[in-house]
Amino acid sequence: MHRSTIHLLAIACTLVPLGFSGTALAATGSETKADSAGQYRKWITEMKGDARGPFSSIKWFCKDGRVLAPNDYSCAKKGEGWQHGEWSERAKQLRSHGYKVANVLAGIDATKAVADPTFPDAYAQLLIEKFLIATDAGWILRNAQFYRGAIQEEDEREAARNLLTAMAAQEAWIGQHYPALRAGVRLLPHGADNASAQKVRNMAAAIADRDPAFERLRVKIHGTPEASDAASVREYASKLADPAAKQQADALAAEIDRVYTPQPLGELLEVHARAFTAAPWLQATLRDARDALLKDGGGANRYVVTANLLASLRDALAKVGWSAGRLRVLDLSLVVEAENFRAAAELRAAAAQAARHADVLLLAAGAEAAYGTGAINGRERMELRKSFAQLATDEIPLGDYLRELRYLGLVPGWGMQGLQLQFSEAMEKLGEIEPLAQLFIQDQLRGSPLLFYSQVLDDLSRDADRLAGAEDKLFGRDIGTGFNALNPGLARGVLHANPDMKRLEDFRPDGIYVLPESVADLPPLAGILTTGAGNPLSHVQLLARNLGIPNVAVDPSLLPALHESDGKRIVLAVSPSGLVQIADDGPQWNAVFGTEATLDAHVIFEPDLRKLDLSTRGFVSLDALRAKDSGRIVGPKAAKLGEIKAHFPDRVAPGVGIPFGLYRATVLDRPYRNTGKTVYEWMVESFRKLEAMPADSPEAAAFAEKLRAEIYSTILNTDPGPQFRAQLRAAMAKEFGADFHGGVFVRSDTNVEDLPGFTGAGLNLTVFNVVGFDNIVKAISEVWASPYTPRAWAWRQSHMKGPEHVYPAVLLLRTVPSDISGVMVTQDVDTGDPGVLSVAVNEGVGGAVDGQAAESVRIDRKSATARLMATATASRRLVPQAAGGIAKLPVSGSDTLLTPNEFAQLIAFADDISREFPQFGEDGKPAAADVEFAFVNGKLWLLQIRPLNESRAVRGANYLIQMDKALEANLTKSVNMREAVR
Repeated sequence: MHRSTIHLLAIACTLVPLGFSGTALAATGSETKADSAGQYRKWITEMKGDARGPFSSIKWFCKDGRVLAPNDYSCAKKGEGWQHGEWSERAKQLRSHGYKVANVLAGIDATKAVADPTFPDAYAQLLIEKFLIATDAGWILRNAQFYRGAIQEEDEREAARNLLTAMAAQEAWIGQHYPALRAGVRLLPHGADNASAQKVRNMAAAIADRDPAFERLRVKIHGTPEASDAASVREYASKLADPAAKQQADALAAEIDRVYTPQPLGELLEVHARAFTAAPWLQATLRDARDALLKDGGGANRYVVTANLLASLRDALAKVGWSAGRLRVLDLSLVVEAENFRAAAELRAAAAQAARHADVLLLAAGAEAAYGTGAINGRERMELRKSFAQLATDEIPLGDYLRELRYLGLVPGWGMQGLQLQFSEAMEKLGEIEPLAQLFIQDQLRGSPLLFYSQVLDDLSRDADRLAGAEDKLFGRDIGTGFNALNPGLARGVLHANPDMKRLEDFRPDGIYVLPESVADLPPLAGILTTGAGNPLSHVQLLARNLGIPNVAVDPSLLPALHESDGKRIVLAVSPSGLVQIADDGPQWNAVFGTEATLDAHVIFEPDLRKLDLSTRGFVSLDALRAKDSGRIVGPKAAKLGEIKAHFPDRVAPGVGIPFGLYRATVLDRPYRNTGKTVYEWMVESFRKLEAMPADSPEAAAFAEKLRAEIYSTILNTDPGPQFRAQLRAAMAKEFGADFHGGVFVRSDTNVEDLPGFTGAGLNLTVFNVVGFDNIVKAISEVWASPYTPRAWAWRQSHMKGPEHVYPAVLLLRTVPSDISGVMVTQDVDTGDPGVLSVAVNEGVGGAVDGQAAESVRIDRKSATARLMATATASRRLVPQAAGGIAKLPVSGSDTLLTPNEFAQLIAFADDISREFPQFGEDGKPAAADVEFAFVNGKLWLLQIRPLNESRAVRGANYLIQMDKALEANLTKSVNMREAVR
C-alpha cells in the first residue's frame, strides 16, 4: 500500500468527490443508503469500545511508498517515514464511502493536499472529528488512545503546522474560508497549547456524557461561563469515588483556571511586534493596543481594545506576505480572543444595569470581535456599523430603537449561516454515522464573541420591549432576543423538535416543526420554526404566508427549551409586526381558537371554468401569449411571461406553450383501462365518491391516497403518441431554430396557481435544463403528472373545489444560464412598505426559490440603496450542463452578489410593473408582485411574475391584532440612551 492511501488528505484525489446529495458512493447490492448508515453507526459504536479503535495494527509508512512492520527505523533511517496506526478494513470502507474518519496527518504533502478540489470537505470532516474526539471521550479513539504507537503526537503536530501554513498561503483561506481556517488553528495542535474556552466546553460535555449528575453544571459552563465555575467543578470532583473520573474533573477545573487567569497580553503584543520587522504598520497596531491596555486595565476597556484588535488582525492577514507570518497572526488572534472572553465574563453582570449607550458600545465592539473571529463577514460588519450609527444618539424614537435592535438581532443567525457555508455538508455526512456531529456549529457559536453579544443584546431588547409594552414569550418566559418572525400566523399543534428530515412524508398537517433550515419540499403543516436565518422569499415561505402558516427563525440558544416540550401540544402565534409567542396549549386557548383555529381553512379556491378554454389543442409560441390567456388556454407563468416578452423581448427567453386543451386531448380524453370511460370521466366519478365519504375518516384518507397514486401513474405513463411528437418537433424548430440542440426548462403551468387567494408557489414540477427530444417528451409527462405528487396534492386538495379541473399546461423555456437568480417582491415583506423592494438571490439557476440560504436585501426604490438582511451562504450553485441536467458546484463564496447596477435594473422593472403589469389580490385590489428573475453577465432576465398572496385571515386575526396594539401605541415614545437599562 502506498503511503498516500493512508493519510487524511493525500488520498482525496482517489475518492469519488462528496456530492451535493450527501453521498459519495452508492451502497452495493440490495443495500439502501439507510441500511448502510445503520450498519456504519454500529461500527462506530464498536470502534469506541475496541482497544485498537479504527486501526488494525501499527506500521511504518515510508516516503518511498513502502509499508513495513513496526521495527526500529524500518524505513532505513530516521526521517524517511512515519510510524502510526494502519486503518482497519471497516475504517477503509467508511472512508471509501466518504466518511473521513480516523484521520492521520503524519506525512501529509500539505501543498498538494490543499490544492486538491476535494480538500475543503475533507478538512471540514477533520475538524468535526477533532470536535467529536474532544466531546465524546475520544470517540472512535476512546480506547485506541492507549494503543501505543497508533498516533504519534509529535508527527501530528508538525504535519498540522505544515497544513495550516499551506492553507494560510492561499488567498481563499484567508478570505471566504477564513472561519474554517481559524477553526483549524484552534482545533489542530500545531505549536504552543493556549488556554481555550472551547476546550473547557468540550471537557465539560465529555464529563456530562459520562455522568448525568454533571449536566446542570455543564449547562452553566456552556451558557453563562465565569471564573467561579472552577470551584464548582472542584466541589463536584471532591465527591467522586472513581480516581479516573476525579482526575478528569480536576483537569477541567485547571483548564477553567487557565482561561480566567489574567495574562500579560501587553507584554505578548510587544514580543510579536518585534517579530514583524517587515510590517511596521502591524507593529504600530500591536503597540497601540498594548498602550491602550496598559493605560486602562478595566474590563470594558480590555473588551473593546481586544475586540478591535481581533478585527485588525483579520484585516492584517492579506497584507502579511508570508504564510508563516500569517499563521503567527492567527495564533496571536486566539490569545487575544481568550483575553476578550475573560473581559466579557467580567462585564456580564454590569452590562445588565449599564446605560443604554454603554451597552450599544459593547455591542459594537462585539460585532468587531465577531468579524475578527470569523463569525460574520466583512459586508455584514459594514452593515452593522450603519445600525450602530443610528443608535449613537442621546434620544431616539422607540420605533427606531426597536427596529435597530431587531436588525442587530439578525447577527447570531448570520453567524450560524456563515458556519453552515463552511461545515454543513461535512456535518450532514458525518451526522449519518454519528449524530453528535450535528452539534459542531452550535459548539463553535457558543465559543465565539456572539455569546456575549447575544447576552448584551438580550438585555437591550428586553428593555425595549418593556418600553413598548410587548415582549416575545417562550413558554411564559420573556425573551429579549432569539426570534425572527418570517410569516405571521396563529396555530396550535404538536411540537416536533427533532424531526427526521429524511422522512418528510411522515410530517403531520397538525404538527409544528423545528427545522434545521428552510426546506423546499415541505408537506402541509401547522407551523414552522427554522433554526437557520430563513429565506422569506422561498416558495415554501410564500406558500406559508399565503395560507397563514406561522414561521419563525429561532436562535440555537432557545432549542433546549423547545426540545423539553417535544411531543407536547403548543400554540405558536406570530403577529404581523413580528411579535412571537410560543405557549403550552390548553383550555385557556379555546376561546381564541373558537373562530381562529385554522387560519388556512379560510383559503378556498376554485378555477374559473367560465374562462377555461379547452378547444386550443396546438402548441403556442410564447410570443403569442398575453396575460388574458392566464387560466384560459395556459397558466399564469406562460401567459404573464408572454405579456412581459411583448414589452421586453430581449429580457425573456424564447418559449413554447403546451395548452390545457392539448393535455386534455392527449391524456384525459383517452380510454381508462377497459371501463368504457375516459380518464376524465373516471376521475370525476372517483372524486364524487371521495367527497361522499366522512371527512377526515381513515376510509377517506385511504381512498384519497389510492386515487392520487392512480391518477399520477396514469398520467405519467400515458404515451403522448406520434402526432404529438411530430407537432412538438415542428414547434420547437420554429421557436428555437432547426439546429437547436440546447437545453430547455420544462415548467409546470397549471390553472390552479396564482389564483385570487392561493399562490401554489413551487408545488408542481420544473425539470431543469432538459437536452434531447426524447428527454423533453419524458419531462413533459412528468410535469403533467406533478400536480398529483403527494406534496402537491396535500397542499392543494383541502383548499380546492372541483379537483377534477386541475389542468397543467407546460412551458418549454430555453435555458437561461444564470450567473445569479432569485425572487423580488415589490414591497417590504415585513412591513408592507411599497417604497422598498424585498429581494433574495443565490448564485446559479433556481436561486432563493427552494429555500436556499440566500442573499436577502431590502432595496429603497428612491435611493437605490440596500439594507442587508442576510448574505448568501448556500454551499452549492446549480449550473446547467451542455449534455443536460444541472451540476451542483461550489459557490464562489462572495459576500456580495447583487451590484448597484443590478439594483437599478430591478427598480426600473418594478416601476414598469406598476404601470404596465399591475397585480391584483383576491379582493380585487392592487397587490405587490412576486417576480422570479436572473442576471446573466449583468443583464436582467425575467422568468415569472405573480401577485403576492398574503393571508387576509392572519392580518385580521383578533388575537394577533391585540398582540400588536400596545406596541403600536408606544412607537413614538422617546428613549433616553443615557438612562440605565431597566
